[in-house]
Amino acid sequence: MSQIGYARLIAQFDLTVRALRKPAVISTAVNRKVVAEDRVLFPTGVALDDSPLGHLEFALRHEGVNLEVIEAAFAHIEPASLVARLRATPNGDPIRRACFLWEWLTGQTLEADVAPTGSYVDLFPVDEYFTSAMPRRMPRFRVRDNALGTADFCPIVRRISVPTMPDLAELLAEARHTLEATQGSDLYERALQYLYLSETRGSFGIEHESPSADKQARFVELLRHAGEDVRMDENGLVQLQNVIVRDAYSQETSYRTRQNWLEDATGRITFFPPPPEDLRRVMGGWAAFVNDTQRCPDNLVKAACAAFGLVYLHPFMDGNGRLHRFLIHHVLARSGLLGREWLIPVSAVILKRIPAYHAVLSGFSRPVTALWNYQRGDAAPMILRTPGGRPYRFFEADQEVAFLHEMIRLAVQDEIPAELAWLQGYDAAFAMLDADLDLPRKDLSALIRMIHSNGGKLSQNRRRQYSYLPDAVLNRIEVVVGGVFANGKDAC
Repeated sequence: MSQIGYARLIAQFDLTVRALRKPAVISTAVNRKVVAEDRVLFPTGVALDDSPLGHLEFALRHEGVNLEVIEAAFAHIEPASLVARLRATPNGDPIRRACFLWEWLTGQTLEADVAPTGSYVDLFPVDEYFTSAMPRRMPRFRVRDNALGTADFCPIVRRISVPTMPDLAELLAEARHTLEATQGSDLYERALQYLYLSETRGSFGIEHESPSADKQARFVELLRHAGEDVRMDENGLVQLQNVIVRDAYSQETSYRTRQNWLEDATGRITFFPPPPEDLRRVMGGWAAFVNDTQRCPDNLVKAACAAFGLVYLHPFMDGNGRLHRFLIHHVLARSGLLGREWLIPVSAVILKRIPAYHAVLSGFSRPVTALWNYQRGDAAPMILRTPGGRPYRFFEADQEVAFLHEMIRLAVQDEIPAELAWLQGYDAAFAMLDADLDLPRKDLSALIRMIHSNGGKLSQNRRRQYSYLPDAVLNRIEVVVGGVFANGKDAC
């Protein structure tokens, strides 16, 4: 089998880019395009000009838009060949898109005295990709620039990756309905308190940290301001980072100027974020993406690309993870789909599904880190080669968007109803037992929580802890708690 399209460009020019998930190849075993598990097969008779530009045109026609490969390949494709092909086929779809991309990615201008007259063509096919709500018409090549971002930061999301039922608006409407049903009651205020505390503890817990009361209070206050009209740029992010980091020694005054990396428990490097010399450009593009209120019309896509984009860029030496999760709430709050005081406890759900979360993160970090060439030193790695900012500027966010959708769904349909059921059950059990038993309220409250968390029974260790209470009292509390929550489950 011979490689074609993007795979051929990568092999021919030895491009430093991430491996393709499904490279295109010519196969004598098929007579039509066949999408296999690890590659895409094309018949020998497929129309193809066997030249670098020909393979690029083929890729744009049949393989989608891979900005990382395209930009790397342009270093090896002569601009004159683009102009010559445009002159030969001035209304051709792939060549017009290729010419536009050359100028868009290189920042230079092609010396082309050709004026296409055909209909405008979309840079990203709208039936395949999430695209800008406000595409710009570029008359030079009659191309509609409908990218979600710019050449400095442009996430790419295929429509097939995102579940359509229920969509984000339906999920947030469901959350709103659930919470509105408790408005005007003590339960409502306690539910709101739970949402913020649960999200705070979850976000810290993901990083194996138990926040102090002061740090917890500061993060809760930060969450309460999510969605406010604050510009997400270097100054804004520095202020946020200063609120959430562990201590004053970790606070930053600007984006990092040193290379950082992540390690596992064995000391193996698991991720390199972009080198400092490329960070400012891509962070500028990221900020433009996040602050633009019109270009990306889908709030789920925007939240996922903004949040995961930031953690992949790692603009600070510390605090990137919690900033990344805060951004989910910031974008959702700005969507107008949920009440400003309400919050979806996404981190609480993620904390219960850490392997799935790590799988998404490593889906980006592993192939990107493989592009780095380094030697392990005593204190820091010696960097021999970096891929620059390119793989970070153009990341395919299919997994990230699908994962965020599932976490929001679980938070809305499982986590919030379960917590409301717990609060209602607790109130019922406490009221019944407080009337019957002469116990300190803090002891009664603790016993209800212990019994509920242990499946309706008080463990032997806990019974010894409360050995000063008669067994009959402890048994009575078990019966009431078990009955209340069993009835609640049946009602559900």
